Amino acid sequence: MQINWPNRLSILRILLSPLFMVLLIDNRQGSRIAALAVFFIASVTDLYDGYLARRYGWVTNLGKFLDPLADKLLIALALIGLNQIDLVPGWTLYLIIGRELLVTGLRSIAAYAGVLIMPSRMGKYKTSTQMLSMFLYLLYSVLEHDSTGRTAFLYRSGMELASGRSILLFSADIILVIAVLLAVISGVDYFWRNRSIIRRLVL
Repeated sequence: MQINWPNRLSILRILLSPLFMVLLIDNRQGSRIAALAVFFIASVTDLYDGYLARRYGWVTNLGKFLDPLADKLLIALALIGLNQIDLVPGWTLYLIIGRELLVTGLRSIAAYAGVLIMPSRMGKYKTSTQMLSMFLYLLYSVLEHDSTGRTAFLYRSGMELASGRSILLFSADIILVIAVLLAVISGVDYFWRNRSIIRRLVL
């Protein structure tokens, strides 16, 4: 089976994800900068592989599997790493990753039964907001390397905004809240739209 360029970029994103997490949880400034660079490169490959697939008609079944897998892996590891350095709370991690596991499970079961479930537009918005919030957190972790820990989600970022110290953390928090809401809403919508398929699979 020939692997085209969009699939190669998805595979590259999968390979970059664990490297990104290792760099992120390393507390050295240079590693944080490298983590930000790796995440940026991985995010660009996500945009570019989709463009190539649409532009040249390089849409394959392998690509339909690899592209969302690469996105989910990158975001999941980013959330875990940012939680480890005390920038995002655990509940956001549980909601987002839990949603992805449930949706991926449904799609896998449906695919095994010969039914293809396509992703929704809301799901794409969800992925975009997650990527943006992760990038802002990473940028904050580089610029404010000595003070990335905090005691409460949205509290310290709000205090910093009020004092004029940093708008990055507050913006990242707000966008992450939006991303969590989109994850939950799109997950519920996903199961509701495909309720007839779920009924067929269960019965």
